[in-house]
Amino acid sequence: MNWARVYLCVGISLGCFLYLAQGDTPFSWMRPDKFDAINDKFYEITGENCRSKRQEDLQFDDSTVAQKPKYNMLLSTIIYSNRSSLLHAHNMALNRAFFYSFIYQQMNQTWDFETQPGLMYIYMSHAADVSANPGFINGSSIFFDNNCSYPNWYRKMNFNITLPLFGPRAWREDDYNEPTNWLREPSNNTIDIHDYGSGRIRNYTHPQYKGNPWYSPWLPDLFEKDDSVRKFTYSVGIKYSNTTGHFTKDMYTDYSFFGPPQPGQSSGQESLPVAISRPYFDCDRSNRWIVTASSPVVEYMPRYSPWIHLRRARFTAVTTMDIEFERLDMNQCPIAEGNPEPNMFADTA
Repeated sequence: MNWARVYLCVGISLGCFLYLAQGDTPFSWMRPDKFDAINDKFYEITGENCRSKRQEDLQFDDSTVAQKPKYNMLLSTIIYSNRSSLLHAHNMALNRAFFYSFIYQQMNQTWDFETQPGLMYIYMSHAADVSANPGFINGSSIFFDNNCSYPNWYRKMNFNITLPLFGPRAWREDDYNEPTNWLREPSNNTIDIHDYGSGRIRNYTHPQYKGNPWYSPWLPDLFEKDDSVRKFTYSVGIKYSNTTGHFTKDMYTDYSFFGPPQPGQSSGQESLPVAISRPYFDCDRSNRWIVTASSPVVEYMPRYSPWIHLRRARFTAVTTMDIEFERLDMNQCPIAEGNPEPNMFADTA
């Protein structure tokens, strides 16, 4: 064997490799940008390793969700059809907050206890939110604060006893592997409902709980110094009917109740009735990157007290609507009038 020729061939090959490595390759002009950083993190976190990650690793920057809907700017803002998913989640969360606030305040007498929304009513209500919004809403829930839920479905419990935590959540399951799904294609018809306030390590009110970015904007509501800004008095008129097409009274019955904040045109972020969370990984639950729209439920606490001056309207729960991060449209154009800051995806096209 001629070792001189072998050394010469190896030297030439090594020289060519070093030359090409220092030169421009076909994709050398495509430098990593913010999209690549988000994409790498998106696939790095999985259901198998999320429990060992820090809370910072399970969240994206707030600017990854651009052009968030603001309640006091909706009439003067153009919402394009491809960016209406987040607006729909915003409106649904606010709708549920109004409903629960009105029901719990109007049925705040001892004789109303058995006719208040029960366990199955709450479960099916949130399942209906998910099933009625395919392609938009993937999760719907209500999370009560500590000792703010009065269970009327536990007949053996003493009256006026609260649950430590109660957080029913409905989520659209991927049912491609269900035994009854012969086609093995997702049908969007399977909904999983769980109480996230039951069991061990389920205290979603704890500061170390990693998957509750919707909690801190509203709860706990312990002090009354901001009540004039954070609660708003609404008035509704209702006609009652016992038969189709006929009302018991021709006049409306007026009801006043406290509800989510009602900001003015120039009010700041802190008085908006709906908070849009930053994208976060829903660890040990759906195991997906989601964005949550949340709105507070207002109720008189403590309940059933004849001394009105000893109780106050406070935030007792949070209604949430979840949408997958991948469902949200991104604007990769440069920052301009139609693409305002903040937007982490800007200028990455």
